[in-house]
Amino acid sequence: MRKVSLIILGFLLVLTTSVKSAQAELDMDLMQAIEDTNKSLSSNIAIKDQKASTSDAKELEQMFSKVETYFVEKGDAPDAVDLAKKSKELSLEIVKSVTAQDFDSATNAATTISRNCRTCHTFYKKS
Repeated sequence: MRKVSLIILGFLLVLTTSVKSAQAELDMDLMQAIEDTNKSLSSNIAIKDQKASTSDAKELEQMFSKVETYFVEKGDAPDAVDLAKKSKELSLEIVKSVTAQDFDSATNAATTISRNCRTCHTFYKKS
């Protein structure tokens, strides 16, 4: 019986390690998606494409929500939580700005999102 318990414990340990490894990969994919969407957003704002800008900003808002949740659950990363929250709010501001055809405000908000990303990466990105 003890042997079976040890085998099950070993299996659970391997499974837990695999899940954590997959989560880390997912986070890298999420970060790449944020970077790509942010570039698309900046381009769409520059050409004053309201529909595409709105779509990109809404997508960023959802992705920054995931980043915020990740850092809340990770713990000991209050700056990352704050930057993700601010970026999420800025994404929603962009939606409002482009809806009002205020592309200058949208540009300013998108620039701030980019700065927030760089600031967060300075402290939390691992090589």
